[in-house]
Amino acid sequence: MIIWLKNHWLLADGAIFRQLRVVPDSMVLTEHRRIWLHNWKGLLQIWLRFAKKRLPAGKPYVRVHTSYRGYYHWLLESIPKLLEAQRTIPAFTLLLPASYTDAFYTDTLRLLQLTAVERLQPQTMYRVPELALPLLPEAQGNYSAQTMREVKAVLLAAAGVGQEAPASPTRLYISRRKAPRRKVLNELEVEQLLSRYGFQCVCFEDFAFEDQLRLCASANVLVSMHGAGLSNMIFMPERATVVEFRKYDDGHNYFFTRLGEVLGYQYHLLYCPAADEQQSVQDADLYVDIAALDTVLQQLPA
Repeated sequence: MIIWLKNHWLLADGAIFRQLRVVPDSMVLTEHRRIWLHNWKGLLQIWLRFAKKRLPAGKPYVRVHTSYRGYYHWLLESIPKLLEAQRTIPAFTLLLPASYTDAFYTDTLRLLQLTAVERLQPQTMYRVPELALPLLPEAQGNYSAQTMREVKAVLLAAAGVGQEAPASPTRLYISRRKAPRRKVLNELEVEQLLSRYGFQCVCFEDFAFEDQLRLCASANVLVSMHGAGLSNMIFMPERATVVEFRKYDDGHNYFFTRLGEVLGYQYHLLYCPAADEQQSVQDADLYVDIAALDTVLQQLPA
C-alpha cells in the first residue's frame, strides 16, 4: 500500500507534516501504539529554526525510512517498503538522511539498482511536491513470512545467489567481539564448544553485505547474541535452526524470535545472566551457560 501526499514537509528523521500536523502514517507503528516524535509546539520551533528547502517537481519522491536507523530496521522495515515502491512507481527519487553512510545502505541500493537518491540534511525542512509513502501491513516487530521471503528472494537474486538448499550446509556463530556493547564475556569457552559441533565463527563487520548474504544462504544453523546480525536469518534455507543468546527481560524486544517463527525455523532462546542485570537487553554483556548451550547443540539436526 502506498499513500500519496502533495506539498508536505519532510524532516530527516522521517516525520512528514503540513500546517504543523504530523501525518500519522509517517510515525513508527508498534504493536501497542504509534511513536510520536513531534507535536505542534515542537513543529513550530522547527519551523522557526530550521532551514527550508523546496525540492523540484517532476518525478515523485519516496520515503521509506523512519526515526529508527540501523541494519535491522533498514533490512526488515525499509527494504520491504522500497520493493513496494519499485513495483508500483516507474521512476522516483529516494529520500534518505545524509547520515545513512554505512556500507550496507550503499550495497543494498546498488543491488536494487537504485541510483536516484536525495540526501536529507539535519536541521532542514524539505518541501516535497509529490511524496509516496509505502506502508507495511504489519506493525514493527511483527513481520509476515510473505514480506520477509520477498526481501530474501529479491536480494538473493540480485546478488546472484540461488535459494535452493546448499549441498554442504554450514553452521555459523556470529561474534560481537568487535561491537561496542552487548558482548559474550566467556566467548572463548563458547567458541571452543561450538567448534566441536562444526561451527564457523564470523564477525559480520569483516564482511560486505553480499558476503554476509551468501554466508547465511549456505547456513542451516545460526547462533548469535541478540543483535542486528540475526536479521540475516531471513537469507537462510527453509527449516533452518537459530539459537539466540539474550538477557531475560519484561517481554520486549522479542522481534527475532517472532521472525524465526514466521519463517518456520526451529528457534532456541538461551537466556543468559548479565554482568549488570540493571542494563537492558540492548546493552547488557552476558555470560553463556556452557552446559545449557551444549544441551541445545545436542538437539541440532545432523
